[in-house]
Amino acid sequence: MEKTSGKKLYVICNSHLDPVWIWRRRSGRTAWTNTMHSVVRMMKAHPQLKFSCSAAALYRWIEDTEPALFRQIAELVEAGRWEIVGGWEVQADAIISGTEALIRQAVSAKEYFQRKFGIDVRTAYSVDSFGHSAGLPKILKATGFDNYVFLRPMSHQMNLPLLFNWQADDGSSVRALRIFDTYDLENVDRQFYMDRIDEHIRNGLPHQTLFFGVGDHGGGLYEKHLQWLDEASEKYEIVFSTLAEYFAELPQQELPAYKGEMSNVFRGCYSACHEVKHQIALAMDRLESAEKLGIPPQELDYAWKEILFNHFHDILPGTSIMEAYRNDIFPGIGHVIHQADMLVDRELCRHSASLDTSFMKEGGVLVKNLEPVERTAVVSVTGFADPNENGTVFKSLRDRDGNSIPLQLLPPPTMFGPCGVPWADLTAVLTLPPNGECLLAYSPEPQEAPNLGFERQLAFLEKLSFAMFEDDYGTWGFELDKYLHPSCRAERISVEKIADGPVASVLRATYRLRSSVITVDIWRYAGIAELRLKLRLEWWEKNACLKMAYAHGLAEYAFVTGVPGASLERRKGIEAQGSSYLKYGAWNRNQYHSQELSMNEWCAVFSKEGNAAFYTSELHGCDYAEGCLRLTLLRSCLYADHHPFPRNEQTGNMELGMTFMELWFSDAPGLDAGSISTACHNRLRGFEVLEVTGHQPGPAYRLPACPLALDNPNVRVLSEYIDCKGKWNVHLVNNGPDCTLQLCGKTLQLPAGKLALLELE
Repeated sequence: MEKTSGKKLYVICNSHLDPVWIWRRRSGRTAWTNTMHSVVRMMKAHPQLKFSCSAAALYRWIEDTEPALFRQIAELVEAGRWEIVGGWEVQADAIISGTEALIRQAVSAKEYFQRKFGIDVRTAYSVDSFGHSAGLPKILKATGFDNYVFLRPMSHQMNLPLLFNWQADDGSSVRALRIFDTYDLENVDRQFYMDRIDEHIRNGLPHQTLFFGVGDHGGGLYEKHLQWLDEASEKYEIVFSTLAEYFAELPQQELPAYKGEMSNVFRGCYSACHEVKHQIALAMDRLESAEKLGIPPQELDYAWKEILFNHFHDILPGTSIMEAYRNDIFPGIGHVIHQADMLVDRELCRHSASLDTSFMKEGGVLVKNLEPVERTAVVSVTGFADPNENGTVFKSLRDRDGNSIPLQLLPPPTMFGPCGVPWADLTAVLTLPPNGECLLAYSPEPQEAPNLGFERQLAFLEKLSFAMFEDDYGTWGFELDKYLHPSCRAERISVEKIADGPVASVLRATYRLRSSVITVDIWRYAGIAELRLKLRLEWWEKNACLKMAYAHGLAEYAFVTGVPGASLERRKGIEAQGSSYLKYGAWNRNQYHSQELSMNEWCAVFSKEGNAAFYTSELHGCDYAEGCLRLTLLRSCLYADHHPFPRNEQTGNMELGMTFMELWFSDAPGLDAGSISTACHNRLRGFEVLEVTGHQPGPAYRLPACPLALDNPNVRVLSEYIDCKGKWNVHLVNNGPDCTLQLCGKTLQLPAGKLALLELE
């Protein structure tokens, strides 16, 4: 029969599965195994079928438990009928994940697929992720991808072509295919399915994909859908295809270009379930610290796979059920943190045992800077302030040459100490060179320095406020665009001076908001430009959003946030001077409201007059309103509350009770979009500190050291690690203009925005 359309429809068979979501991990694992059995049976019965499948973690599940099934899949891969796509461990969140986490998704999974199947995966695949960072094309290109397949944001959420070149700020690009309607379909009748095919032909590309399969809890392929496709093939040109074949058959043509973020999807996920975001950030920090100490990759392999798994797009965004977080996710992440900490402690203890610390009469500390840049950071250990009961507490830290720095005793986590001996947080501020370390002894000898006072904290406090917004958008934030009108503002009820000394001063402000209490400890440190904020939230307001706002007072500004792989200017603004509008019978100053936006590690306003920025690895939602830079601290929604389905109040609300957060505030002059990423990274990463006692040197134990040192503030080193070949790998990104670096005796030209993945000799 003659076809009625000149268009060609490429059927992409797939079966989407969320390994954890509204079910536990075990359920996801068994559903995946059952799905793969179903798909293999269907492919044996229908030789024309081809199948595209992502996620290395899911292939590992099959390999570990069903070796015979795994061999059948490998045979289908070799025959060209089973296509491996994605090239990541899981279909990860791609909007609030860190840059390094997304790089490692590819590093880990592509190595696995190459080793097990001899396949270099070139098509990235995130069909269910809730948006895609403006820097993602750069990450994809640097990790060896040519194509990217996605669904969200859908056509009603963002106007995008179906096929286009997606560009990053460094000029790199990947070919992006937006799925026409959905990656899976079930519970529909024949007429609906035929209408769907007609719609693809009428409004799709000349070479258009049609995704065919069942999800979300696996299930494989429907026989009846296959029959309907056979019927439609009498009318239209329909072929079963892989994505690689589809991209290869596209005609050579200039595609439209798009540069920027693909978002406007589920804005509530930036801030739902703060605890999982906090734990994942901590686990990444500890893993990367372990790597910088030269821990062999095989000792960290399981931990890396586990933390990458937990970047899945229904875990990190906070949209899984409470039972999954409590029983699968938090224990898994906790295991990663514990394993990394134990390995870091082991290496530091072995190293310290080889050093001569005999000059320490009453003990001291080994301090190590694991970053390849000079840094100033806080050193703090909870311990005895007068362990030998000499009647004089420690007042300084001294090196073996007698040089000293002030040491301050700050309130410890508990006010009583063992044996009634003075107990405190022994705190100092120290500057170390790139990859440097030092040994410092506790000393009762005073090191004279003036107290810092509270002037900076008091000035900051006058610009700080907290507001609550009614939040009935569900966990995902359906229909959430922006938080406009506060339902309640917090009242500051007290300000206390907690500590003041030569190293640190601490000012505590307490606020009340309905039944809840917000406590902010504002820390100032000697020699550190930023203020440290420690928040304690005793929160009891259900279905609410809490925001912290800083009124910077800058007239002309650019509002910018960090995003994976890049920075993104969100808006330019000029605050109204005398302009006003009538509201509720009174004249009010113009108020500017931005949408709820994602951020990765920092958000800032930059101006010729000055700057204001927040640094945090555990908060990912922000906006700009009322002349304020605002951070979303929490959303006390129900777990997996998905509109319009009935709510299950028995699961309880997230964030009720006690929540703790930590972040930094900077108004340092000269800060800009190029240097802020490095400044933020250096501030969020502390030194490694180990208490040691005086002893003669033991057998030599040398920590492996990456031979890298940098002094360009615009170049950020994302990670340094030893690979399985024993070579140092370095990931770095240039957030400023074109530059030249000297690395290990070689010259590297690094264009603006460039992400470089290097292997050092």
